[in-house]
Amino acid sequence: MVYQEERLLKILEYLKQHQTMSVIDICTQFEVSRDTARRDIVRLVQEGVVIRTHGGLSLPELQKEMLSYQDRLIDESESKQRIGKFGAKLIQDHETVILDVSTTVQFVAEQISAKNITAVTHSIDNVGILSNREDLQIYVLGGYLNVKHRFLYGSSIIDKLSEIHADKAFIGASAIRSDGLYYPYEEDVRVKKEMARRSDQVIVVADHTKFIGKSVHRLDFDFVDILITNREIPSEIREVLDQKNITVIECQEEHEEVRKQD
Repeated sequence: MVYQEERLLKILEYLKQHQTMSVIDICTQFEVSRDTARRDIVRLVQEGVVIRTHGGLSLPELQKEMLSYQDRLIDESESKQRIGKFGAKLIQDHETVILDVSTTVQFVAEQISAKNITAVTHSIDNVGILSNREDLQIYVLGGYLNVKHRFLYGSSIIDKLSEIHADKAFIGASAIRSDGLYYPYEEDVRVKKEMARRSDQVIVVADHTKFIGKSVHRLDFDFVDILITNREIPSEIREVLDQKNITVIECQEEHEEVRKQD
């Protein structure tokens, strides 16, 4: 099975060699339906990396944006996919799950195998991924659209979250330090706090680059139950997680190790 992100990268590679690609080409190469091929085209057009043509798509004259988008998809994508795969395994049939705006959470959404779940999200990409499934319900948290980062925002997001009870919430992080999770905007923290309050279990999914990153606004570890990452975490952060009794799951390349911090 080829996930959408992987398919988009292969479409871009094909375009670099052939300049154009038709809907039929996408259907044939990836064994997908016309509807799926059209959704792929819409995604790439929205990102500004291709232009739509009659019956397909082609590269714009300038390819700088395509390369930056391609780099962003490739960046740690294997690690994020492993994290997402393990995170998706934690979702059980019939659960209600909140899915945050995050590239790593997006990999969770792509790999959900549980049946008859209800997914709650304000991520346009998560909606696009899950809309291919007929065995689940999607509840979209409405608000203003951030076109660049492809999510909905505003006070209405928190208002809607306050009306929901979820079994699990999957959230990302811009940076992880010894005193908590960090995000670029104050509203990010408010939304994450409300997601945590409305969920029985909060699962943070973050690759190893987040442990050397920096950001501005903090969310305390008290809101977190599980942390899934792809490498051994720094000792000063591990000590804090130990004190907070947070479960750490390390999805390393050759094996998946689950370590409970007691």
